[in-house]
Amino acid sequence: MSIKWVLVFVLSLFLSSCHTFKEHNEESFPNRSWALGKEVVFKPVIKDITKGYTVSLELRHIYGLQLKNLSVKVKTISPSGKEEVNNYIFEMMDGNNQYKSNCSGDMCDVKTIVGENMKFKESGEYQIIVTHNIPSTGINGVMGLGLIIDAE
Repeated sequence: MSIKWVLVFVLSLFLSSCHTFKEHNEESFPNRSWALGKEVVFKPVIKDITKGYTVSLELRHIYGLQLKNLSVKVKTISPSGKEEVNNYIFEMMDGNNQYKSNCSGDMCDVKTIVGENMKFKESGEYQIIVTHNIPSTGINGVMGLGLIIDAE
């Protein structure tokens, strides 16, 4: 086996071991808008319930989005159907109205941790459903939402 293929194999192992689950949904945001009531659904499979996990949400938005904070509701449905609902906040700007997002050109990403050393009680496929909590409108300028689950 050549050195080139060994390096490709090692790199692929390294990259695949970084995240237990990572998915970014951009299809749910046509016209760069998060519609009122629009649910973004992720279906991670958790195999090892003995580990702790860090669970994060990552919001991709257009530079210029004028929200200081964005409240989201996260419903988690276990493989056996048990539901849990929690609210979380993306802190979009600091006290000086500067983005906390990492921006490259007009595209920005902001991440919020929704669980550290979190233990899943069941193995199998979960449903994680995210909606925004702005009651009267959609949100213009949203390009995507991601779910990242890392084993600790």
